[in-house]
Amino acid sequence: MILFGRGERTLGFNIHERHACERCACEQDFALGLKYRYGHFYHLFGWVFHKQYHLICPTCSHGWIVNAASAEELIGGNVIPFRHKSGWIVGVVLLHVVAIGVVLRVVAG
Repeated sequence: MILFGRGERTLGFNIHERHACERCACEQDFALGLKYRYGHFYHLFGWVFHKQYHLICPTCSHGWIVNAASAEELIGGNVIPFRHKSGWIVGVVLLHVVAIGVVLRVVAG
């Protein structure tokens, strides 16, 4: 049985920016967050197909989308775990290693 799947995660950071909230009508400390969706094969070999950084009001959850490059600069890089964002590379490498092993066994046998 082959197990493909999808997942979604939301990460929060301890980075806040003070802005006027349109819904609350007062100044709030908006929190930076990341919401991303990923696919996976056996929960090991993953790939991200959507990511979105956002600033959110802690009171009413109103906010807006932030540019990914500027958000990652504030955070210090991409914080998505390796197995979610680039695990597919490990899967491709393992597939090639197995294929090379099979070819060498057939040639030698």
